[in-house]
Amino acid sequence: MFGRSNAVFEILSLRDGSWSIVATATSKDEGQAEALKVMSRAGTEGVRVIKDTGKSIHDLKPEDILFEKLKPKGEEKVFIQNIDDAPLCYEVSDFYEGEGRLTINRLFRTYLDKNNITASEALHSAREMKRLLDDGTLIFSAVAKVSTFQAAKLEDTNANERRETLFAFVDHINAAAQKTLQRPMPRIRDAGFNEAVAELKASLKDGEDRGYLIRSAIATELVENRSYLGKLAQTVDWAVICDDPDAMLDLDIFISDIMQNAEVLKDMLGHQRDTGSALVAMICFSSGEPLGEEPENLTPEHPDYTNIQLCKLIAAGKLPETQAVLVDRVRRQVESISPLSKGDREEEREVFQGLLHKLIPDGHVVGGPDMAEAVTARQSTIINKGGQKGMKEAAASMLPALADPARKAAYLLTLLESKLGKDLLRSDIDSHLDAMLVGTPTLNHLVREKLPPNKKMAKVTQIFNRIKESALPEPRKEELTGRIDDLLASYIVDGKILDKIDKSDKPLHIRAFMLVSMVQPEMLPKGKASNLARQIIVNHLKRPNFEAELVSQIPDPQDQANTLRRFHEQLNRCGFFG
Repeated sequence: MFGRSNAVFEILSLRDGSWSIVATATSKDEGQAEALKVMSRAGTEGVRVIKDTGKSIHDLKPEDILFEKLKPKGEEKVFIQNIDDAPLCYEVSDFYEGEGRLTINRLFRTYLDKNNITASEALHSAREMKRLLDDGTLIFSAVAKVSTFQAAKLEDTNANERRETLFAFVDHINAAAQKTLQRPMPRIRDAGFNEAVAELKASLKDGEDRGYLIRSAIATELVENRSYLGKLAQTVDWAVICDDPDAMLDLDIFISDIMQNAEVLKDMLGHQRDTGSALVAMICFSSGEPLGEEPENLTPEHPDYTNIQLCKLIAAGKLPETQAVLVDRVRRQVESISPLSKGDREEEREVFQGLLHKLIPDGHVVGGPDMAEAVTARQSTIINKGGQKGMKEAAASMLPALADPARKAAYLLTLLESKLGKDLLRSDIDSHLDAMLVGTPTLNHLVREKLPPNKKMAKVTQIFNRIKESALPEPRKEELTGRIDDLLASYIVDGKILDKIDKSDKPLHIRAFMLVSMVQPEMLPKGKASNLARQIIVNHLKRPNFEAELVSQIPDPQDQANTLRRFHEQLNRCGFFG
């Protein structure tokens, strides 16, 4: 990123009719040079260089603009975007799936935005498919790029053969769209969404793909709406009332495609002070966390109605593809070299710390191995060290930044599943795990926070379970989980945890429930540590008249019965009954 001296200049980019900050510079000349580079990017309609005065970029006056260049209307040429990889597609249906459409969205971003359509509309609408095919070289260029990547992954074919296969798939997609024109199709706008879906289900013929026909019906409506925000409002309205789970999956496909448009994302996130803040907001939104308070009486007329309903749908787990697209957008921005903040290197570091709290909140990494690799790449930028050595130092310096042992373990074990982790950082990850787990003398050295014993043990058990689920070889898993079990057992014995729980001055039912809580799967894993508590429980269970003693200090008979029932449920959950 550009450093900050006495004066900072901001480079603005005009895309889809909206200005946004894309870079900073320390001098006007440097800013102008950078602006001209930005001007050459696809989709950029204009650039500006302004002095950073703390004023909103939407409230600028002519004297605030030090340099400006706009492209004349019609100058922007539509071409295929660059990509660095492409998934294999073995059959036509792969084009309609998540990874296939994601690649199409990236390749054809300029074309799609210019024509205000989504990838799924182009795939399902005969009219849009014909327009794309008539465009000339776009399809050919896209197929050429993809075939090169795919051929490199296949041993029994070359790029030319792969190109022929892909063109055959394109012909099939076009034929399917043309065939749908010959079939009577309900109009959603006339019949209503649920009614149109029901009509399609009732009229299905042998060999017809129900999902494809529903998506065709959706595409027919959306291609007539040449606003991405309008498309989003329409699809979200349908999703709110949708009562067919399969049709909801089809709506998710279109909504996820719509979310690829920059204008929609800006509208969704609202004004953010910098890229880092925008990414935090996007992560929150992708997890279904509202970005603001919902009005008491929310109506479709409210300006945030669509965003609020979209967030609710994501929170309910009804839009997994949309959620994945938002997380992937965050990942690509994190691993890029664009600055997260407008300030100096220290501010950049602080913004990244805030981002990490959202990306690695506890024992998992949002976005999985690809995100773990992305944050490592970003860390290498922050410490300003490149190459393989830079990546190794970045991974090492990530650990102090994460602080919490469960977060450290989540990062290391998730990174292990990435290409970077498998290839370059494999031995480094092993060394970091050894230092954190094998080299620690006690559990209190591993978890230094002043936590209650139950929370401390639960945190370490979370690491234990994450190791069991990891990509580590089995002998290595046994080594590390065995060490964790030893630490837990020593902590229980040295801290006299069980003695404090099973004190005779406490009512037996309270002691019993506390002991059983100790052997819950989330508290202690099966092993030495949990066996210490299990043995005490077994000894209690063997006592004559144990159940009568258990509830003897509970006066109400109904409460006694409920307590016995809950206690047996807990015992069963912990495996005492087989």
